Amino acid sequence: MKRPDRYYIIICDNYAKYNLSHNNSYLVISAEDYIAGKLPEFIERKSSIRVINLCSDYNYLHTGYYCSLLAQARKHRCIPDVSDIVHAKWRRLHRDSIAAIESDAKLQKAIEQSGIALNDHKEIMFFFGRSQIKTLEKLGRILFDAFRLPIMKVGFHQKKDQWKIKEIEPGKITDLKNNHSFFNESLEKYIGSYWSKKDKSLERYWLAILYDEQDPLPPSNKKALKKFIEIGQKKRFYVELIDSSNFDSLLEYDALFIRTTTNVNHYTYRFAQKAEKEGVPCIDNRESILLCCNKIFLYELLQNNKIAVPPTFFISRHQKNIITNKKFDFPLVLKIPDGSFSTGVFKVNNDQEYKQRLHELFKQSELILVQKFLPSEFDWRIGVLDNKPLYACKYFMAKNHWQIYNHGSKRNKIGDSEVIEIDKVPKKILKFALKAANLIGDGLYGVDIKEIDGKPYIIEINDNPNIDAGIEDRAEGDKIYEAIFNYFEKKINE
Repeated sequence: MKRPDRYYIIICDNYAKYNLSHNNSYLVISAEDYIAGKLPEFIERKSSIRVINLCSDYNYLHTGYYCSLLAQARKHRCIPDVSDIVHAKWRRLHRDSIAAIESDAKLQKAIEQSGIALNDHKEIMFFFGRSQIKTLEKLGRILFDAFRLPIMKVGFHQKKDQWKIKEIEPGKITDLKNNHSFFNESLEKYIGSYWSKKDKSLERYWLAILYDEQDPLPPSNKKALKKFIEIGQKKRFYVELIDSSNFDSLLEYDALFIRTTTNVNHYTYRFAQKAEKEGVPCIDNRESILLCCNKIFLYELLQNNKIAVPPTFFISRHQKNIITNKKFDFPLVLKIPDGSFSTGVFKVNNDQEYKQRLHELFKQSELILVQKFLPSEFDWRIGVLDNKPLYACKYFMAKNHWQIYNHGSKRNKIGDSEVIEIDKVPKKILKFALKAANLIGDGLYGVDIKEIDGKPYIIEINDNPNIDAGIEDRAEGDKIYEAIFNYFEKKINE
Protein backbone atom coordinates (compact mmCIF):
# COMPACT_ATOMS: atom_id res chain seq x y z
CA MET A 1 0.00 0.00 0.00
CA LYS A 2 1.17 3.52 -0.68
CA ARG A 3 2.37 5.28 2.46
CA PRO A 4 2.60 9.07 1.89
CA ASP A 5 4.17 9.65 5.30
CA ARG A 6 7.12 7.32 4.63
CA TYR A 7 9.52 8.16 1.82
CA TYR A 8 12.51 6.31 0.40
CA ILE A 9 15.74 7.62 -1.07
CA ILE A 10 17.53 5.12 -3.28
CA ILE A 11 21.24 5.81 -3.71
CA CYS A 12 22.93 4.44 -6.81
CA ASP A 13 26.29 5.18 -8.43
CA ASN A 14 24.87 5.55 -11.93
CA TYR A 15 21.12 4.97 -11.80
CA ALA A 16 20.45 6.12 -15.36
CA LYS A 17 22.52 3.21 -16.63
CA TYR A 18 20.84 0.44 -14.67
CA ASN A 19 17.17 0.74 -15.64
CA LEU A 20 15.80 1.35 -12.14
CA SER A 21 12.06 1.87 -12.18
CA HIS A 22 10.77 5.20 -10.87
CA ASN A 23 7.85 5.60 -8.51
CA ASN A 24 6.16 8.36 -6.51
CA SER A 25 7.11 6.52 -3.33
CA TYR A 26 10.83 7.07 -3.70
CA LEU A 27 13.58 9.24 -5.13
CA VAL A 28 16.56 7.77 -7.00
CA ILE A 29 19.69 9.85 -6.42
CA SER A 30 23.41 9.56 -7.09
CA ALA A 31 25.83 8.80 -4.29
CA GLU A 32 27.63 12.05 -5.06
CA ASP A 33 24.46 14.12 -4.58
CA TYR A 34 23.49 12.32 -1.38
CA ILE A 35 26.93 12.81 0.16
CA ALA A 36 26.81 16.50 -0.80
CA GLY A 37 23.33 16.83 0.73
CA LYS A 38 21.74 17.83 -2.57
CA LEU A 39 18.22 16.73 -1.70
CA PRO A 40 14.97 18.27 -2.98
CA GLU A 41 13.20 20.65 -0.60
CA PHE A 42 10.13 18.41 -0.27
CA ILE A 43 12.31 15.75 1.42
CA GLU A 44 12.48 17.92 4.53
CA ARG A 45 8.68 17.81 4.83
CA LYS A 46 8.58 14.02 4.97
CA SER A 47 8.04 12.59 8.45
CA SER A 48 9.97 9.37 7.87
CA ILE A 49 12.94 9.09 5.49
CA ARG A 50 14.43 5.69 4.67
CA VAL A 51 17.48 5.11 2.53
CA ILE A 52 18.35 2.12 0.35
CA ASN A 53 22.06 2.19 -0.39
CA LEU A 54 22.79 0.43 -3.70
CA CYS A 55 26.36 1.67 -4.10
CA SER A 56 28.73 -0.75 -5.75
CA ASP A 57 31.48 -0.38 -3.13
CA TYR A 58 30.76 -0.81 0.58
CA ASN A 59 34.40 -1.06 1.60
CA TYR A 60 35.56 0.93 4.62
CA LEU A 61 35.88 4.69 3.86
CA HIS A 62 34.60 4.15 0.30
CA THR A 63 31.49 5.71 -1.25
CA GLY A 64 28.93 3.15 -0.09
CA TYR A 65 30.32 3.21 3.45
CA TYR A 66 30.05 7.01 3.62
CA CYS A 67 26.48 7.02 2.29
CA SER A 68 25.34 4.71 5.09
CA LEU A 69 27.38 6.65 7.64
CA LEU A 70 25.83 9.98 6.58
CA ALA A 71 22.34 8.45 6.56
CA GLN A 72 22.82 7.51 10.20
CA ALA A 73 24.03 11.03 11.03
CA ARG A 74 21.00 12.53 9.23
CA LYS A 75 18.64 10.16 11.09
CA HIS A 76 17.63 8.49 7.83
CA ARG A 77 17.05 4.79 8.49
CA CYS A 78 19.28 3.00 6.01
CA ILE A 79 19.83 -0.48 4.60
CA PRO A 80 22.49 -1.59 4.81
CA ASP A 81 23.48 0.52 7.80
CA VAL A 82 27.11 0.92 8.86
CA SER A 83 27.04 -2.10 11.18
CA ASP A 84 25.56 -4.28 8.40
CA ILE A 85 28.40 -3.22 6.09
CA VAL A 86 31.04 -4.04 8.69
CA HIS A 87 29.41 -7.39 9.50
CA ALA A 88 29.24 -8.28 5.81
CA LYS A 89 33.06 -8.27 5.80
CA TRP A 90 33.34 -10.24 9.06
CA ARG A 91 33.66 -13.85 7.98
CA ARG A 92 33.49 -15.32 11.50
CA LEU A 93 30.09 -13.72 12.08
CA HIS A 94 28.93 -15.32 8.83
CA ARG A 95 30.11 -18.71 9.99
CA ASP A 96 28.28 -18.53 13.31
CA SER A 97 25.08 -17.12 11.83
CA ILE A 98 25.00 -19.54 8.91
CA ALA A 99 25.53 -22.54 11.20
CA ALA A 100 22.47 -21.46 13.20
CA ILE A 101 20.40 -21.06 10.03
CA GLU A 102 21.48 -24.40 8.55
CA SER A 103 20.59 -26.22 11.76
CA ASP A 104 16.91 -25.53 11.04
CA ALA A 105 15.60 -28.77 9.53
CA LYS A 106 12.94 -27.04 7.42
CA LEU A 107 15.45 -24.69 5.88
CA GLN A 108 17.87 -27.51 5.17
CA LYS A 109 15.07 -29.32 3.40
CA ALA A 110 14.33 -26.20 1.35
CA ILE A 111 17.97 -25.95 0.31
CA GLU A 112 17.98 -29.63 -0.65
CA GLN A 113 14.80 -29.17 -2.70
CA SER A 114 16.57 -26.41 -4.59
CA GLY A 115 19.45 -28.71 -5.49
CA ILE A 116 18.45 -29.05 -9.13
CA ALA A 117 18.56 -25.31 -9.62
CA LEU A 118 21.73 -25.03 -7.59
CA ASN A 119 23.52 -27.47 -9.88
CA ASP A 120 23.34 -24.78 -12.57
CA HIS A 121 23.71 -21.76 -10.25
CA LYS A 122 25.88 -22.35 -7.21
CA GLU A 123 25.62 -18.65 -6.44
CA ILE A 124 22.12 -17.26 -5.89
CA MET A 125 21.13 -13.60 -5.88
CA PHE A 126 18.61 -12.44 -3.30
CA PHE A 127 16.92 -9.04 -3.67
CA PHE A 128 15.56 -7.71 -0.37
CA GLY A 129 15.40 -11.31 0.82
CA ARG A 130 13.47 -12.52 -2.23
CA SER A 131 14.56 -15.18 -4.67
CA GLN A 132 13.29 -16.39 -8.03
CA ILE A 133 13.75 -19.90 -6.67
CA LYS A 134 10.56 -20.23 -4.61
CA THR A 135 11.88 -22.93 -2.26
CA LEU A 136 14.60 -20.51 -1.16
CA GLU A 137 12.20 -17.66 -0.29
CA LYS A 138 12.12 -18.54 3.42
CA LEU A 139 15.91 -18.81 3.54
CA GLY A 140 16.25 -15.48 1.77
CA ARG A 141 13.98 -13.71 4.27
CA ILE A 142 15.98 -15.07 7.20
CA LEU A 143 19.30 -14.10 5.60
CA PHE A 144 17.99 -10.62 4.86
CA ASP A 145 16.81 -10.29 8.43
CA ALA A 146 20.28 -11.27 9.66
CA PHE A 147 22.47 -9.30 7.23
CA ARG A 148 20.16 -6.62 5.75
CA LEU A 149 21.84 -6.44 2.35
CA PRO A 150 19.54 -5.22 -0.47
CA ILE A 151 21.42 -7.28 -3.02
CA MET A 152 22.92 -10.40 -1.51
CA LYS A 153 25.06 -13.02 -3.22
CA VAL A 154 24.91 -16.39 -1.47
CA GLY A 155 27.29 -19.14 -2.48
CA PHE A 156 26.35 -22.81 -1.99
CA HIS A 157 28.39 -26.00 -2.02
CA GLN A 158 27.71 -29.67 -1.46
CA LYS A 159 29.12 -31.46 1.55
CA LYS A 160 28.25 -35.08 2.30
CA ASP A 161 25.33 -34.94 -0.15
CA GLN A 162 23.91 -31.84 1.52
CA TRP A 163 23.82 -28.30 0.24
CA LYS A 164 25.54 -25.83 2.53
CA ILE A 165 25.95 -22.06 2.49
CA LYS A 166 29.55 -21.31 1.59
CA GLU A 167 29.61 -17.53 1.79
CA ILE A 168 27.51 -14.38 1.78
CA GLU A 169 28.60 -11.15 0.10
CA PRO A 170 27.01 -7.80 -0.74
CA GLY A 171 25.86 -7.79 -4.36
CA LYS A 172 26.25 -4.91 -6.77
CA ILE A 173 23.66 -3.39 -9.03
CA THR A 174 26.09 -4.14 -11.88
CA ASP A 175 25.45 -7.84 -11.11
CA LEU A 176 21.76 -7.70 -12.05
CA LYS A 177 22.29 -8.75 -15.69
CA ASN A 178 18.90 -10.13 -16.81
CA ASN A 179 17.30 -9.77 -13.40
CA HIS A 180 16.28 -6.09 -13.60
CA SER A 181 12.54 -6.72 -13.67
CA PHE A 182 12.62 -9.09 -10.68
CA PHE A 183 14.86 -6.67 -8.79
CA ASN A 184 12.43 -3.80 -9.45
CA GLU A 185 9.50 -5.95 -8.35
CA SER A 186 11.33 -6.94 -5.15
CA LEU A 187 12.24 -3.32 -4.48
CA GLU A 188 8.64 -2.16 -4.89
CA LYS A 189 7.37 -4.97 -2.66
CA TYR A 190 9.87 -4.00 0.01
CA ILE A 191 8.84 -0.35 0.09
CA GLY A 192 5.13 -1.06 -0.40
CA SER A 193 4.54 0.68 -3.72
CA TYR A 194 4.03 -2.66 -5.52
CA TRP A 195 0.85 -3.31 -3.55
CA SER A 196 -0.62 0.09 -4.41
CA LYS A 197 -0.84 -1.08 -8.01
CA LYS A 198 -2.95 -4.02 -6.86
CA ASP A 199 -5.23 -2.05 -4.56
CA LYS A 200 -6.22 1.59 -4.97
CA SER A 201 -7.23 2.04 -1.31
CA LEU A 202 -5.62 4.87 0.62
CA GLU A 203 -4.15 3.14 3.67
CA ARG A 204 -1.36 5.18 5.18
CA TYR A 205 0.07 2.53 7.46
CA TRP A 206 0.31 -1.21 7.87
CA LEU A 207 -0.42 -2.71 11.28
CA ALA A 208 0.40 -6.34 12.08
CA ILE A 209 -1.65 -7.97 14.84
CA LEU A 210 0.18 -10.98 16.27
CA TYR A 211 -2.27 -13.60 17.50
CA ASP A 212 -2.43 -17.33 18.20
CA GLU A 213 -5.51 -19.39 17.31
CA GLN A 214 -4.48 -21.96 19.93
CA ASP A 215 -4.18 -19.47 22.81
CA PRO A 216 -6.69 -20.73 25.43
CA LEU A 217 -7.11 -17.25 26.97
CA PRO A 218 -6.33 -14.71 24.23
CA PRO A 219 -6.33 -11.02 25.24
CA SER A 220 -8.72 -10.22 22.37
CA ASN A 221 -11.55 -12.43 21.12
CA LYS A 222 -12.31 -12.98 17.44
CA LYS A 223 -14.98 -10.27 17.41
CA ALA A 224 -12.46 -7.79 18.77
CA LEU A 225 -9.88 -8.74 16.12
CA LYS A 226 -12.54 -8.22 13.45
CA LYS A 227 -13.34 -4.87 15.06
CA PHE A 228 -9.69 -3.81 14.89
CA ILE A 229 -9.67 -4.57 11.17
CA GLU A 230 -12.89 -2.60 10.59
CA ILE A 231 -11.87 0.41 12.68
CA GLY A 232 -8.40 0.28 11.11
CA GLN A 233 -9.92 0.80 7.65
CA LYS A 234 -11.70 3.92 8.90
CA LYS A 235 -8.43 5.19 10.39
CA ARG A 236 -6.64 4.39 7.10
CA PHE A 237 -4.66 1.50 8.52
CA TYR A 238 -4.23 -1.77 6.66
CA VAL A 239 -4.53 -4.39 9.42
CA GLU A 240 -3.22 -7.90 8.92
CA LEU A 241 -3.37 -10.83 11.35
CA ILE A 242 -0.03 -12.64 11.62
CA ASP A 243 1.27 -15.53 13.71
CA SER A 244 4.63 -16.77 14.98
CA SER A 245 5.65 -17.96 11.48
CA ASN A 246 5.73 -14.33 10.24
CA PHE A 247 8.78 -13.31 12.28
CA ASP A 248 10.85 -12.63 9.17
CA SER A 249 8.13 -10.43 7.64
CA LEU A 250 7.97 -7.89 10.47
CA LEU A 251 9.88 -5.24 8.50
CA GLU A 252 6.99 -4.99 6.04
CA TYR A 253 4.78 -3.35 8.69
CA ASP A 254 4.71 0.09 10.26
CA ALA A 255 3.60 -1.14 13.70
CA LEU A 256 3.01 -4.34 15.68
CA PHE A 257 0.16 -5.07 18.10
CA ILE A 258 0.65 -8.26 20.14
CA ARG A 259 -2.68 -9.91 20.91
CA THR A 260 -1.57 -13.22 22.35
CA THR A 261 -0.37 -14.02 25.85
CA THR A 262 3.12 -12.63 26.38
CA ASN A 263 6.08 -13.93 28.32
CA VAL A 264 9.81 -13.27 28.39
CA ASN A 265 10.68 -16.85 27.51
CA HIS A 266 8.37 -16.81 24.48
CA TYR A 267 8.25 -15.83 20.82
CA THR A 268 6.15 -12.75 21.71
CA TYR A 269 9.18 -11.27 23.47
CA ARG A 270 11.37 -11.95 20.42
CA PHE A 271 8.83 -10.16 18.20
CA ALA A 272 8.83 -7.14 20.55
CA GLN A 273 12.62 -7.16 20.72
CA LYS A 274 12.93 -7.23 16.94
CA ALA A 275 10.35 -4.44 16.59
CA GLU A 276 12.38 -2.28 18.97
CA LYS A 277 15.59 -2.97 17.05
CA GLU A 278 13.95 -2.02 13.75
CA GLY A 279 12.16 1.09 15.06
CA VAL A 280 8.71 -0.48 14.60
CA PRO A 281 6.27 0.83 17.27
CA CYS A 282 4.94 -2.08 19.28
CA ILE A 283 2.33 -2.91 21.92
CA ASP A 284 3.50 -4.59 24.09
CA ASN A 285 7.01 -3.27 23.80
CA ARG A 286 9.96 -5.32 24.94
CA GLU A 287 10.54 -3.48 28.22
CA SER A 288 6.88 -3.67 29.24
CA ILE A 289 6.88 -7.45 28.75
CA LEU A 290 10.12 -7.76 30.70
CA LEU A 291 8.88 -5.66 33.62
CA CYS A 292 5.24 -6.69 33.87
CA CYS A 293 5.77 -10.43 33.44
CA ASN A 294 7.75 -10.69 36.67
CA LYS A 295 5.78 -10.10 39.87
CA ILE A 296 8.94 -9.86 41.96
CA PHE A 297 10.15 -6.89 39.94
CA LEU A 298 6.70 -5.28 40.09
CA TYR A 299 6.50 -5.67 43.86
CA GLU A 300 9.92 -4.03 44.33
CA LEU A 301 9.08 -1.23 41.88
CA LEU A 302 5.77 -0.44 43.55
CA GLN A 303 7.19 -0.66 47.05
CA ASN A 304 10.07 1.67 46.20
CA ASN A 305 7.60 4.21 44.81
CA LYS A 306 5.34 3.98 47.89
CA ILE A 307 2.41 2.43 46.01
CA ALA A 308 0.39 0.09 48.23
CA VAL A 309 0.45 -3.65 47.50
CA PRO A 310 -0.80 -6.54 49.67
CA PRO A 311 1.74 -7.40 52.41
CA THR A 312 4.31 -9.54 50.60
CA PHE A 313 7.59 -11.34 51.06
CA PHE A 314 9.72 -13.60 48.84
CA ILE A 315 10.90 -17.05 49.74
CA SER A 316 13.72 -18.85 47.92
CA ARG A 317 14.39 -22.52 47.41
CA HIS A 318 17.14 -22.27 50.04
CA GLN A 319 14.66 -20.94 52.62
CA LYS A 320 12.04 -23.64 52.14
CA ASN A 321 12.06 -24.60 55.82
CA ILE A 322 10.76 -21.13 56.71
CA ILE A 323 7.03 -21.55 57.16
CA THR A 324 5.59 -18.04 57.26
CA ASN A 325 6.34 -14.49 58.13
CA LYS A 326 5.07 -13.95 61.69
CA LYS A 327 3.08 -10.91 60.57
CA PHE A 328 0.91 -12.97 58.19
CA ASP A 329 -1.92 -15.29 59.14
CA PHE A 330 -3.44 -17.98 56.97
CA PRO A 331 -4.85 -18.05 54.38
CA LEU A 332 -1.92 -16.96 52.22
CA VAL A 333 -1.50 -16.60 48.46
CA LEU A 334 1.54 -18.13 46.73
CA LYS A 335 2.55 -16.87 43.28
CA ILE A 336 5.00 -17.95 40.62
CA PRO A 337 6.67 -14.70 39.44
CA ASP A 338 5.70 -15.03 35.76
CA GLY A 339 2.18 -16.48 35.88
CA SER A 340 -0.68 -14.89 33.91
CA PHE A 341 -4.48 -15.08 33.87
CA SER A 342 -4.49 -16.37 37.46
CA THR A 343 -2.24 -19.32 36.57
CA GLY A 344 0.56 -20.08 38.99
CA VAL A 345 -1.44 -18.48 41.84
CA PHE A 346 -2.58 -20.61 44.78
CA LYS A 347 -4.29 -20.05 48.10
CA VAL A 348 -3.10 -22.10 51.08
CA ASN A 349 -5.03 -22.36 54.34
CA ASN A 350 -2.56 -24.02 56.72
CA ASP A 351 1.06 -25.10 57.21
CA GLN A 352 0.59 -28.45 55.51
CA GLU A 353 -0.87 -26.94 52.33
CA TYR A 354 1.81 -24.26 52.43
CA LYS A 355 4.69 -26.76 52.54
CA GLN A 356 3.19 -29.02 49.88
CA ARG A 357 2.48 -26.18 47.45
CA LEU A 358 5.92 -24.63 47.95
CA HIS A 359 7.54 -27.99 47.20
CA GLU A 360 5.67 -28.08 43.87
CA LEU A 361 6.34 -24.47 42.93
CA PHE A 362 10.06 -24.60 43.63
CA LYS A 363 10.31 -27.04 40.73
CA GLN A 364 9.33 -24.13 38.47
CA SER A 365 10.97 -21.09 40.05
CA GLU A 366 13.84 -20.26 42.39
CA LEU A 367 11.73 -17.58 44.12
CA ILE A 368 8.08 -17.62 45.17
CA LEU A 369 5.95 -14.68 46.29
CA VAL A 370 3.97 -15.05 49.49
CA GLN A 371 1.17 -12.54 49.99
CA LYS A 372 -1.47 -11.87 52.57
CA PHE A 373 -4.85 -12.93 51.22
CA LEU A 374 -7.11 -9.92 50.70
CA PRO A 375 -10.65 -11.18 49.96
CA SER A 376 -12.86 -8.99 47.78
CA GLU A 377 -16.02 -9.34 45.73
CA PHE A 378 -14.31 -7.93 42.63
CA ASP A 379 -11.06 -6.44 41.30
CA TRP A 380 -10.90 -3.17 39.46
CA ARG A 381 -9.24 -3.32 36.05
CA ILE A 382 -8.24 0.08 34.70
CA GLY A 383 -7.04 -0.01 31.10
CA VAL A 384 -4.36 2.62 30.55
CA LEU A 385 -2.95 3.81 27.21
CA ASP A 386 -0.43 6.59 26.70
CA ASN A 387 -0.71 7.63 30.36
CA LYS A 388 -4.50 8.09 30.06
CA PRO A 389 -7.41 5.87 31.19
CA LEU A 390 -8.81 3.80 28.31
CA TYR A 391 -11.54 1.75 29.99
CA ALA A 392 -12.64 0.59 33.45
CA CYS A 393 -14.11 -2.75 34.52
CA LYS A 394 -15.05 -4.61 37.64
CA TYR A 395 -14.02 -8.25 37.31
CA PHE A 396 -15.98 -10.37 39.80
CA MET A 397 -14.70 -13.61 41.29
CA ALA A 398 -15.76 -16.86 39.60
CA LYS A 399 -18.72 -18.58 41.25
CA ASN A 400 -17.75 -20.24 44.53
CA HIS A 401 -14.10 -19.32 43.95
CA TRP A 402 -11.64 -16.75 45.26
CA GLN A 403 -10.21 -15.78 41.83
CA ILE A 404 -11.62 -14.24 38.66
CA TYR A 405 -10.56 -17.36 36.73
CA ASN A 406 -11.33 -20.81 38.12
CA HIS A 407 -9.04 -23.04 36.08
CA GLY A 408 -10.24 -26.14 37.93
CA SER A 409 -13.87 -25.73 36.89
CA LYS A 410 -15.49 -26.82 33.64
CA ARG A 411 -18.51 -24.55 34.20
CA ASN A 412 -18.62 -21.01 35.56
CA LYS A 413 -14.91 -20.77 34.82
CA ILE A 414 -14.81 -16.98 34.60
CA GLY A 415 -16.57 -14.52 36.86
CA ASP A 416 -18.92 -11.81 35.66
CA SER A 417 -17.72 -8.38 34.60
CA GLU A 418 -19.21 -4.93 34.83
CA VAL A 419 -17.97 -2.09 32.64
CA ILE A 420 -17.93 1.36 34.20
CA GLU A 421 -17.82 4.66 32.32
CA ILE A 422 -14.49 6.29 33.07
CA ASP A 423 -16.03 9.46 34.45
CA LYS A 424 -17.96 7.36 36.99
CA VAL A 425 -14.89 5.57 38.39
CA PRO A 426 -13.77 6.88 41.80
CA LYS A 427 -11.02 9.44 41.17
CA LYS A 428 -8.72 7.84 43.74
CA ILE A 429 -8.88 4.54 41.79
CA LEU A 430 -8.03 6.24 38.48
CA LYS A 431 -5.23 8.29 40.03
CA PHE A 432 -3.81 5.19 41.72
CA ALA A 433 -3.90 3.18 38.47
CA LEU A 434 -2.24 5.92 36.40
CA LYS A 435 0.51 6.42 38.97
CA ALA A 436 1.32 2.70 38.88
CA ALA A 437 1.13 2.30 35.07
CA ASN A 438 3.34 5.33 34.46
CA LEU A 439 6.16 3.54 36.28
CA ILE A 440 6.26 1.04 33.40
CA GLY A 441 5.89 3.29 30.37
CA ASP A 442 3.37 4.92 28.04
CA GLY A 443 2.02 1.77 26.39
CA LEU A 444 -1.14 -0.27 26.95
CA TYR A 445 -1.52 -1.66 30.48
CA GLY A 446 -4.22 -3.23 32.61
CA VAL A 447 -3.90 -2.24 36.26
CA ASP A 448 -5.62 -4.63 38.70
CA ILE A 449 -6.66 -3.06 41.99
CA LYS A 450 -8.37 -4.38 45.13
CA GLU A 451 -10.15 -1.89 47.31
CA ILE A 452 -10.15 -2.99 50.96
CA ASP A 453 -11.91 -0.79 53.55
CA GLY A 454 -11.63 2.15 51.16
CA LYS A 455 -7.89 1.67 50.55
CA PRO A 456 -6.64 0.60 47.08
CA TYR A 457 -3.91 -2.03 46.61
CA ILE A 458 -2.17 -2.88 43.33
CA ILE A 459 -2.47 -6.59 42.61
CA GLU A 460 -0.87 -6.59 39.18
CA ILE A 461 0.07 -4.47 36.17
CA ASN A 462 -0.60 -6.38 32.95
CA ASP A 463 1.34 -5.54 29.80
CA ASN A 464 -1.18 -7.47 27.67
CA PRO A 465 -4.63 -6.51 29.01
CA ASN A 466 -7.87 -7.79 27.56
CA ILE A 467 -9.75 -5.86 24.93
CA ASP A 468 -12.66 -8.17 24.17
CA ALA A 469 -15.63 -7.14 22.05
CA GLY A 470 -18.71 -7.14 24.23
CA ILE A 471 -16.79 -6.72 27.50
CA GLU A 472 -14.12 -4.02 27.82
CA ASP A 473 -15.70 -1.94 25.02
CA ARG A 474 -19.26 -1.94 26.42
CA ALA A 475 -19.04 1.55 27.90
CA GLU A 476 -16.59 3.40 25.62
CA GLY A 477 -17.46 1.54 22.39
CA ASP A 478 -15.34 2.23 19.31
CA LYS A 479 -13.37 4.90 21.17
CA ILE A 480 -11.17 2.14 22.62
CA TYR A 481 -10.17 0.82 19.18
CA GLU A 482 -9.74 4.32 17.75
CA ALA A 483 -7.44 5.25 20.66
CA ILE A 484 -5.18 2.28 19.80
CA PHE A 485 -4.83 3.47 16.20
CA ASN A 486 -4.29 7.08 17.29
CA TYR A 487 -1.49 5.88 19.55
CA PHE A 488 0.19 3.91 16.76
CA GLU A 489 -0.09 6.83 14.33
CA LYS A 490 1.53 9.11 16.90
CA LYS A 491 4.38 6.64 17.49
CA ILE A 492 4.95 6.03 13.77
CA ASN A 493 5.20 9.76 13.10
CA GLU A 494 7.55 10.23 16.04
